Amino acid sequence: MHPLRGWLCAGLALIACYPAAAGFAAQADATADITEPEDSGQNEPRTATVILQDGQVLTGELIEESPERIVLSINGVRTTIDQRRIRDSYIQPPVEQRYRAIRATIADDDVDGLIQIADWLLTKNRPDLALADLELALRTDPFAHRARELRVIAREALRLQESRDPEPADETPTEPAAGSPREPAGSFPLITEDDVNLLRVYEVDLDQPPRMTIDREIMEDVLREFAGQAGVPPTAAGREALLAAPAVDQLAVLFTLRAREYYGRVRVQGEPAALRRFRDDVYRTWLRNACATTRCHGGAEAGRLQFARSARMDPQVYLTNFLILDRYRTEQGEAIIDYDEPASSLLLQAGLPKHAATRPHPDVAGWRPVFRGLTDGRFQQAVTWIRSMYVPRPDYPVDYTPQAPLRPEDAKPAPPR
Repeated sequence: MHPLRGWLCAGLALIACYPAAAGFAAQADATADITEPEDSGQNEPRTATVILQDGQVLTGELIEESPERIVLSINGVRTTIDQRRIRDSYIQPPVEQRYRAIRATIADDDVDGLIQIADWLLTKNRPDLALADLELALRTDPFAHRARELRVIAREALRLQESRDPEPADETPTEPAAGSPREPAGSFPLITEDDVNLLRVYEVDLDQPPRMTIDREIMEDVLREFAGQAGVPPTAAGREALLAAPAVDQLAVLFTLRAREYYGRVRVQGEPAALRRFRDDVYRTWLRNACATTRCHGGAEAGRLQFARSARMDPQVYLTNFLILDRYRTEQGEAIIDYDEPASSLLLQAGLPKHAATRPHPDVAGWRPVFRGLTDGRFQQAVTWIRSMYVPRPDYPVDYTPQAPLRPEDAKPAPPR
């Protein structure tokens, strides 16, 4: 009998589905089982190849393995193979493991290489990983036609995944508490929709505003309450012009007046640029997949830093996680995000290989780095996100009690906007 053993050559796997990848497949094979722990992607559907005694080769998704038989799904057909008919058999490494090994050989400005690996990732149903590399390719060459085509495909695939998947692939679905259908597994506390709107208001960049609306009655109330103050038009014509102005100009007046009690009455329909960067370049590409899982900061053993988990790209989920990061303090009262020196942030340093980090991640079983180094495109995107956030940092008036305490009691809040 030949139970499934070892790893199938990553090069064979790639050549079979994507010939253009053959040039770097050999290195992936050489590094696949030493760059990642064996349990990486353990719950991901696995592809197995079986060689029968007569030389026939069968490849499909592994459903079951026992000393008596191997069961594969081949083109959607359940196929049972008696172990006595099998001469040899292999299981391929998880897609993400093969991807990491290959990606380590591709420079962040290698547009063709990034497109090739993204194309392969899409065939393996990993649009989240593909999208990050396609964004990098388009930053180097904004006119890369194939990268633009694949980006559209990846974004649509992500939208479909987020609308269909009730929970992340590495989680056991849990029924939400009664009356809380939007909560992720374990009824993790989330900020409210009003809180989401308030965070967006505070992070609006007036030079590149999202869609927003401010009712005329709100501005009329502001003009009455703040009459005579700098920023309020002194003439009736000026006030009428302000009432008819675009919402971004009206919000600029609210900011000038520091009329915080009115911020929550502004309705922001789109994501401000900074929060969009967090969603697309941080949460979607690595925080959700690498940090907010049950084996890391999304599980019961996460300690004080715990994240909400959900497969859906729900603003209440990813902005809850943003707020947790923004407010988190170490036992020494140190912020995990350094808005003055983004690259020094504990959040980013903990994602680097230990030899490249000034503040490496603590030794934890199963941990692996998120970034390849300081020049990794994802690391640089995260730095760009932090730099884009409003400074000085606002003290969001959001009443939120997390799953675990975020800071020691003596930590001081940030200054108000």
